[in-house]
Amino acid sequence: MDPVTTPISISLADHLTPEEREQIEQTIQMFEAIAVSNPDDYQSLEILKEAHWKNGNQAEALRVSRQLADAYMRLGQYSSALMEYEGILEKEPELEEVREILTGLVEKLHSKKSGKAAEIALDFETEAAKLASASAPAAIPAAPPGNNGEDSRLIATAATTVPQQYERGGEPENDGNEPMAKFLIQHRLVSHEIINHAMETVRQHNAHPDVLEGRAVAASLLNEIGRAGADIETIISGIIDRTKYAYAPLENYDVDREIVKMLPESLTLGRLVLPFDVVSRTMMVAVDNPFDVGAKNAVMQSVDYHIQWHLALPHVIRKTLREVYRLG
Repeated sequence: MDPVTTPISISLADHLTPEEREQIEQTIQMFEAIAVSNPDDYQSLEILKEAHWKNGNQAEALRVSRQLADAYMRLGQYSSALMEYEGILEKEPELEEVREILTGLVEKLHSKKSGKAAEIALDFETEAAKLASASAPAAIPAAPPGNNGEDSRLIATAATTVPQQYERGGEPENDGNEPMAKFLIQHRLVSHEIINHAMETVRQHNAHPDVLEGRAVAASLLNEIGRAGADIETIISGIIDRTKYAYAPLENYDVDREIVKMLPESLTLGRLVLPFDVVSRTMMVAVDNPFDVGAKNAVMQSVDYHIQWHLALPHVIRKTLREVYRLG
């Protein structure tokens, strides 16, 4: 009698080191929280789905894939939704509800009335452009979705050098604090008095040679506003509500110092830009100032990754950077 051969299923998770598995678990915890607070944040859902796949949990990956497909539908990105629903049916062909949705979606895409897929509402950079146009010579680029509902993630291009104004010791042309201040005042999140005092404090601190030479962490406008008595968490919530920026609870995350050091110190220490995770070809980057467009452009010119931006508490970003670079 011939021996029975049992097929062996090899999962990506079987090849993970304990450290890699722990990092993926942290990624899952963080992005599950983001998905709960913002169910239409398709970028976070994509990362969460991939993390579950890497962790060997197909059921959870399919659950998130369904959330992602539904989010694409709500956002009018029908081509992306079609791909997600098709992927779900490949794994679970018995799901009649998904099959019905897919059938209706195919009809919609072929209907003359549907036209182009609807675009996502303009994100935070559109409003930033309006606020910065009065003080900045160049308009802030918005990040709308691609044509026909394609992925709208910002794609960083490879570069061997950092723009000149971000080299160590260089004076950046625009640190984003002016448009940030205008935004906070315009939406009545902070008074003029607190803003003016915080702006002057930040200017003085960031002009110090230790900051310019990468020996100290730059000051944060939001942090100084908090020191003046304002409730930073309320302000952060106000920014998120109006900009749809995802929040990253870095205080609960073990940041890999090697990932942080993938960017030059002129961006991390000098501009409070903190890359905190990499999943596949996507780098997650936390900032405390979503209006610092110059720094964001420099990030995209420094690494060859898709960039996903997050907002984090300024004192947590500064504390993490001090730990990474072992600064007092």
